[in-house]
Amino acid sequence: MKSLKSVFGRTMKRYLLVCLACIAVSCSTMWAGTLYGNNATFGAPYIYVMDSATGAISNTITNLSGDNGRGVVVVGDTLYYTTATTNSVFSYTLSTSTDNGALFTVAAASALSTMAYDGTDFWIGDYSGTNQAYLYSPTGTLLKTISLGDCTGYCDGLEYFVDGSGNARLIENEGDGETPGVYDVYDTSGNLITHDFINTGNASGTGIAYDGTDFYVSNIFQGTITVYDNTGAFIRTETLTGYPGDFTPLVEDLSADYAVVLGPPPTPEPATFATFGAGLLGLCLAVKRRKLFSKS
Repeated sequence: MKSLKSVFGRTMKRYLLVCLACIAVSCSTMWAGTLYGNNATFGAPYIYVMDSATGAISNTITNLSGDNGRGVVVVGDTLYYTTATTNSVFSYTLSTSTDNGALFTVAAASALSTMAYDGTDFWIGDYSGTNQAYLYSPTGTLLKTISLGDCTGYCDGLEYFVDGSGNARLIENEGDGETPGVYDVYDTSGNLITHDFINTGNASGTGIAYDGTDFYVSNIFQGTITVYDNTGAFIRTETLTGYPGDFTPLVEDLSADYAVVLGPPPTPEPATFATFGAGLLGLCLAVKRRKLFSKS
């Protein structure tokens, strides 16, 4: 009898561990390692889809509005972008390869540069010569205007992130394609927190993305991306490969998928709850049987 009880107990423990592992997988989302980069070209802009680990470009999105591409934000299936020749924010549906045209306009600017997303609203950089950044709702309502003091104007490296202490932060470079690219950290009211947090050295830094762990900086004249950890320390340089044509890519802004980086874990599927519930019921029955066995 003891042998049967022992085998049954081990089986139920394994079953419970499997159920818990399934729920852990269902409740977590791993970042896919994809970056999106808006290329600064005259004529129709286009956006690269690239591997964050290697710099290899797997796709080029070309059917976009406007010209001279600048900012890019990806949230799930929707890609938002700006250009240096208009004050419009455009949207694009990735699954259907559909450009949806202008979503809204930024009234105080004549041109826009980089974009970021805080999980609810957009931070948008001015490309009219000021050092301002604007917080807009997805419906086009202006929520806040701030000045980023170390920006000299035409700054194109704005990103939103949450630091190790849970504070909402913005990181912005100090000029358009400057060498070195110097990136400073601000709070969301525009107060300078850290000067020279990232310094690209010999590279001309422009756009920046954050994947929840590391920062990725596009180097516009070199066709490379440099990677830094969350302390601003250099990790590696990646060379962009697989791009169309024989010219060096002029990647401005970068974006990871904010829905993955910032979004909460999805609710487990009903089927997962049902499976787990069945497992718990089985475990309860097993405990009851073990008590019966022990009495016999």
